[in-house]
Amino acid sequence: MMKRELVVILEMAKLLEKPLDAPRTIQGILRLLSQLYGLNCGRVSLPEANSDALLVKYSYGLSVEDLKAGRFNLHIDQGVTGYVMRTGSIGLVPNVDDEPLFVRRITELSHHGGGRMAFISVPILESGKPIGVLSVQREGMHERPFDGDISLLRVAASMVGQVLRIHQYVVEQTEHLVKENQNLRHSIAIEGMVKQSLAHGILGSSPALMDAVRSTIQVAHSDAPVMLLGESGTGKEKFARMIHQQSDRREKPFICINCAAIPADLLESELFGHTKGAFTGASQNKQGKIAQADGGTLFLDEIGDMPLSLQAKLLRVLQEKKVDPIGSNEAVSVDFRVITATHVNLQASVNQGAFRLDLFYRLHVVPVHLPPLRERQDDIKQLALHFLNELNHHYERNWSLAGDAFAVLENFDWPGNIRQLQNVLERTALTSEQELLSADKLRQALSSESAINLPAHNRATASPAPAAAPEAAAPRQYGRSYNWVQQGDAEQIKAMLSQTNNNQSEAARRLNISLRQLRYRVDKLGIGRT
Repeated sequence: MMKRELVVILEMAKLLEKPLDAPRTIQGILRLLSQLYGLNCGRVSLPEANSDALLVKYSYGLSVEDLKAGRFNLHIDQGVTGYVMRTGSIGLVPNVDDEPLFVRRITELSHHGGGRMAFISVPILESGKPIGVLSVQREGMHERPFDGDISLLRVAASMVGQVLRIHQYVVEQTEHLVKENQNLRHSIAIEGMVKQSLAHGILGSSPALMDAVRSTIQVAHSDAPVMLLGESGTGKEKFARMIHQQSDRREKPFICINCAAIPADLLESELFGHTKGAFTGASQNKQGKIAQADGGTLFLDEIGDMPLSLQAKLLRVLQEKKVDPIGSNEAVSVDFRVITATHVNLQASVNQGAFRLDLFYRLHVVPVHLPPLRERQDDIKQLALHFLNELNHHYERNWSLAGDAFAVLENFDWPGNIRQLQNVLERTALTSEQELLSADKLRQALSSESAINLPAHNRATASPAPAAAPEAAAPRQYGRSYNWVQQGDAEQIKAMLSQTNNNQSEAARRLNISLRQLRYRVDKLGIGRT
């Protein structure tokens, strides 16, 4: 008998020498127990994560349909298998018909020829604690004692535990490598996007900016209309040019027209062109911007300011790919990609009847949100150094920013965005008597900017604005006012933090300052969180 057990152990050991394949190896061990030693219908039950269920993960000789139906699964408090899992003891049932603890439904009877059936369970241990249960059925063989079966099953359980541990280690390492690979790919992708955006004058690497860059790059090679949504000064024209340069139309014209900068009575002629004598002053034929963009890209900035009468005519051009110059009876075929930009909420304009719904859906195919500078605070230092470098080249000077000046710039809300930052730096530099621009000098330049108070609807939104809270119903400032840190502010900040249960985001909103400004004041004033 000992020789037979040794043969089984040697055959199981051979399985461990092969390349790791946990399901195949464990099933092979169960197969050897059945074919060489008569321990049939083996199954390995493992605890399910975050539950008290014991699931059969590996088996040999059990019905596939019943496995899928979960017939052999148990609760950890059920039956002999649950007992072994809870205690780490051996579970031996010499006759399943005589044991009230045994759960009869987990026996496989498809090949049972009748007679006594025994059920044996041994724990799969790791550092002395059970991590699973190995169970088998034994039919007949009344003359063979159970000692040899249990000893062999302990060896098999030890091998199964080793396979499970190695498998888990490989899974964890693979997941780690996959995550590292994903992070590396992400870093490479971000680096690539930063390089592409830099080539078009778009500076920064903040997540909000990279989301916008990624969206534009993804659709650049298509002809889908893109709508750039962002506040004034966020770089909409730079993004439009980047889309054009990344597209298959880059060798063709990029034509830009600002719908808000041209009087309504002249905008039609600028867009569609006219023939000689079409109206008073039309002394010669003029090709419109749409025809000039043939083969390339037409960028309609501030599309929300286009008159309704021209919206209908633009819609016809987009639908039919033909343009009718003023005074002409012949339509001219055109092929162009349209990119639009707006700082207003076009959906609200549609609801108010100021913008055509059909044109909105024709243009709003790929909306791209351009983040305001206050959402890109990590980019402010890079932008400031870039603009200061440009000023030094232009004015042949050697201005630089003091170390504490960057905190001043980063804690301002910049309602005018990048354009405002550029102008403030230029004004500060030109009015400074020293080449080192101090934090105090910047505060002086920014003090006048704090007086800007524009209605909130001037901000760009991609969807209708959410209903305001009752206490926020009054008109709010464009951005947030910039107030310098004063000792007298401490009591007001403490009171607001107390009212909001130390919710700094809510406290900042009620104080009409940014969260970063609030944290800056808390630090400067030495306010402890109570």
